[in-house]
Amino acid sequence: MKITIIGAGKVGTEIAHRLSEEGYDIIVIDRNEAQLAKINETLDVLSVKGNGSSSQLLKDIGVGDSDLLVAVTDSDEINMIACMTAKRVGVAKTIARIRDPDYVRDLIISKEDLGIDLVINPDYAASMEIARLLTLNLAVHTEHFANGRVQLAELTVEESNSQFVNKKIQELELPRSCLIVGISRRGEMIIPGGKDCIKANDTLYVLGNAESIKKVCAKFKIRRQKVQNVMIMGGGRAGLYLAEKLRSTGIKVKIIEQNMDRCMELANRLNDVLIIRGDGTDVDLLRREGIHDTDSFVAVTGMDEENLLMALLAKQLGAKRVIAKVSRPSYAPLVERLGVDAAISPRLITIGEIMRFIRGGRLLSLVLLLNEQAEVIEVIAQPESRIVGRPLHSSGLPKGVIIGAIIRGDQIVIPKGGDVIQAGDRLVVFALGHVVHNVVSLAAGGN
Repeated sequence: MKITIIGAGKVGTEIAHRLSEEGYDIIVIDRNEAQLAKINETLDVLSVKGNGSSSQLLKDIGVGDSDLLVAVTDSDEINMIACMTAKRVGVAKTIARIRDPDYVRDLIISKEDLGIDLVINPDYAASMEIARLLTLNLAVHTEHFANGRVQLAELTVEESNSQFVNKKIQELELPRSCLIVGISRRGEMIIPGGKDCIKANDTLYVLGNAESIKKVCAKFKIRRQKVQNVMIMGGGRAGLYLAEKLRSTGIKVKIIEQNMDRCMELANRLNDVLIIRGDGTDVDLLRREGIHDTDSFVAVTGMDEENLLMALLAKQLGAKRVIAKVSRPSYAPLVERLGVDAAISPRLITIGEIMRFIRGGRLLSLVLLLNEQAEVIEVIAQPESRIVGRPLHSSGLPKGVIIGAIIRGDQIVIPKGGDVIQAGDRLVVFALGHVVHNVVSLAAGGN
C-alpha cells in the first residue's frame, strides 16, 4: 500500500514512522528541508521538497497511484487544496487536518465535493474527549469499547489503600468480569502477571464491563461526581469547542482568556457562557472567580507546561477535578506524579483517528495511552485468523500483548489461558509498544 503524507511536522512524522514500521510505501512532501532531513535520518521513506498542493509536483513524483494521501500541514487551506488536487490526479482516498471552526462547520456538507474522505480536527477531538470525561459522572479516566459495554479505567493506588498496596495480583479480590491489563510505575508500562506485586503510587489499567469497573472504583473509595460548573483556562479553538459542548449539556461554563479581541469573539459566539478577560495564571483572579467551588478546571492553552502547572495549582486551590491539554507524550510521567486527573493529547487522538481510517473495518477502535508506551485496540477476529479455534495460551500472541476482553454477541468474557477465540469475536487487546499492526494482522489472518 502506497501512502503520501503532506506535512513533515510532529503529526506527519509520527504517522510516517508508524506506517514505515508496518512496511507501507511512504512519500513525505514538505517545503521545509530541515524537517525532511530529520525524517530521512530515521526512516526509510521517499522525501520530496515542494508544495504538496501542486498538481504538477504530485504528477511528477507519481502520487497519483497512491492509495491514500494525508494532508497535515499547518495550513487548513493547503490541506484542503492538496486533497482536491490529489483526487484529480488519481489518489483513491484523502485525509485533511482542518482546524478552523468555520471551515469544519461548512465541511459537514461539502467535504465530499472537495475530495476529502476524512476530516480530522485535533482541537475538536480533544475537546470532545474532555467533555466525555467530565460528563461520565465518574472521578476516573475511562476509555470505552464495544459501544460502552467494556471500559478501561485508569486508577492510581495510594499508600493508604491497604486492599492493593504490596499485594500480589492473584491475591486481590476483584470482580470476576475485570482484569488488570497494565501497570504504570515511575513512567514505565508493565503487563503484569498474577505474581506481580502492586506498589504505592502505581497506576493500574483495569479492563472490564461497566458494572465491574464501578465495583473496582468503590474499592478505591472513588465516588460518582456530577459536574455542574467548569472553569476553562484558554479561549482558543479547544476552549471554544469545549464550552459549546458543555453548555449544551446544561453545565455552567466560565472561560478565562487574556486577548481582548478573542474575548469579544467568544462572547458573540457563546451567549450563555461567562467570558473573563484576564490571566489564567493569576491566583488572585482564580480565587475571586471561585476556584474553590469549581467542580472541574480545564487548562487548554497552547503551552503544555502552563496547562500542567495551572491544573495542579487549581487542584491545590480547591478544584475537585483538573484536566490539562498536552502535546508532548514525554510529559506523561509528570501527569501521574503531579496529581493531574487527566491529560488529553490532541496529537495522539489525531494519530489514532488516521491509523483507524487506514486500517478500515479491521480495526474498530484504537486508543494511544499518553506516553505512547501502550495501545488499546478493538478488532474483530476473522475466520482465517490463526488465533481462531485455539486456546489463548497457545495462540502465538506477540510478547507484550494481552487479550483483556472478548465480546461474543451479548456476552462479555474476561478470558483465561484456556479460553478459545471464535470467528466474529470482538477482541479488546492491551499491547505494549507500537505492535497494533501485528495484532490486527493476527486477527485478520496474517502471519
